[in-house]
Amino acid sequence: MSLAARLLNMFAIPGDVFEEVKVARHTATNWLVPALIASVVGAASAFLMFSQPAIQQQLREQQERVMEQQVKAGKMTRAQAEQAQAIADKFSSPTVLKIFGAFGAVGGSFARIFWWALILWLFGRWFLHVRISYLKAAEVAGLAGMISILGGIVSLLLIVNLGKLFSTPSLALVVGDFDAKNKSHLLLGAVNVFNFWFIGVLASGLARLAGVPFARAAFLMLGYWIAWSLILIFIGLGTLAM
Repeated sequence: MSLAARLLNMFAIPGDVFEEVKVARHTATNWLVPALIASVVGAASAFLMFSQPAIQQQLREQQERVMEQQVKAGKMTRAQAEQAQAIADKFSSPTVLKIFGAFGAVGGSFARIFWWALILWLFGRWFLHVRISYLKAAEVAGLAGMISILGGIVSLLLIVNLGKLFSTPSLALVVGDFDAKNKSHLLLGAVNVFNFWFIGVLASGLARLAGVPFARAAFLMLGYWIAWSLILIFIGLGTLAM
């Protein structure tokens, strides 16, 4: 397959793509191109999202809510809260948010691929007792990332149209006033159709590389994803699980 065919076929016949990846020579473009696409989409999303007045207002309201909780808990005085809010306003201006969002999208796109490649590589060695090339695992993770890219585009369209910061194709849509500090809300947000799709495609890649049944690979990947999502939620980083 051509590179374009491999990227598009991730949405239809990922198993066939991974079978070709397994037997072919290492091709860096299999992870590099998806990483670049994800970077561009992520940076564009940050600029578009943080240009929305409704999103800017929601971010400010969240900051004010946190400060108010700190005052009520006696952890800071009203004067300290106002001072902290003034500082937060400086570092959360639309321009700053766009810049940090864009850089975060680029760095995160590459880090995500290499992290998932590491997981695939470790699972192959520890649980499946098969030596998997890390570079091949990176190719699988990069190609599977096309699912997440589509998910990011769908999320952006929902955010822009609904005017809500955490509007993702997940059960979070049933929550009227999403609270990023509410663990039950974050659990609903993690139940995202694209998360399950992505994990399923990764499991297909792991099964092909390791030569094991899909069900075995899917059990490992789904178990890891559930455990990792719960950890993120309960340590206060639940939005990363969405």
